[in-house]
Amino acid sequence: MDAGMTRYVLRRLGASVLMLVLVSILIFVVLRLLPGDPTITKVGAAQGIDPRALAELRGELGLNDPIPVQYWHWVAGLFSGDLGRSYFSQFDVDVLIGQRIGPTLELSFAGLVLAVILALVLAVAPTVLRSKWLGRFVGGYTTLGMAAPPFVFGIVLIALFTVKLGIVGNKDYVAPTTDFFGNLAALALPAITLGICLSAPLIRYLRASLSEVEGSQHVRTAVGKGIRRRAVVLRHVLPNALLPALTSLGITVGAVLSGAVVVEYVFRWPGLGSLIVDSVYKRDYAVIQSTVLLLAAIFVLVNLIVDILYGVLDPRLRVGEVTTA
Repeated sequence: MDAGMTRYVLRRLGASVLMLVLVSILIFVVLRLLPGDPTITKVGAAQGIDPRALAELRGELGLNDPIPVQYWHWVAGLFSGDLGRSYFSQFDVDVLIGQRIGPTLELSFAGLVLAVILALVLAVAPTVLRSKWLGRFVGGYTTLGMAAPPFVFGIVLIALFTVKLGIVGNKDYVAPTTDFFGNLAALALPAITLGICLSAPLIRYLRASLSEVEGSQHVRTAVGKGIRRRAVVLRHVLPNALLPALTSLGITVGAVLSGAVVVEYVFRWPGLGSLIVDSVYKRDYAVIQSTVLLLAAIFVLVNLIVDILYGVLDPRLRVGEVTTA
């Protein structure tokens, strides 16, 4: 690794660490600024609660300490591997995350793979075929996919394929090691829902990149030599268009994580998304802040990998300043 690449990686690594620190502070402070807290959720709508008993309960949970002190205890626990304990279930947070992260990763991976396949097919096909109606269809698909929230697609797919046609049932989750085909049946509609939402921005970036590369000199030269258009697009246009579109992959991962939260709740998928939603209702601070920070860390890590990969493929990004002869 040369000096330029080393500086590039260190800059990106420093920015990633700073981002995680800011996210952790934001999560922690915002949760405590919201109305209500775990003690209010625990006592519910009960009448005649002794304020001293409520204050004692808050003290047991450490909620009477100043916010900086609470934050320091949480961060110290993170570095020691202690994510805290749920205020309600009394399970350790790492146990709850361990139970839910598998289904979330499975759904996210399936949705992302489907999104990449859809993006490549729908972005390249109009370019290869030079079809105006296909281009309009893809444009409409992209607009709809970016405008409509994931839960809309989820509800439509359930109404169409489960209620109306009865082709795919809205099945409960089962681990692939227990029932592989049952797992696929349960995964189908959530993965399609997530894939549609994720493919739309990928198609937009890739089509714009394809259009830019298509007008370059080397592509016109290849066309002038009489090479078939399909070969020109697949051998010359697409490989060069994928590099600028690579940056959208990191953004897409963020959409995977945020979209999975909604999709999991719609399809009763037992992942981190449904865990976060349930914890928000209960104001279970320990679960919310650690789970959201984990998702943020995954997002930052993927973007760091994409940035480094982009720097490897495009050496111009490693140069900190432009020098002139």
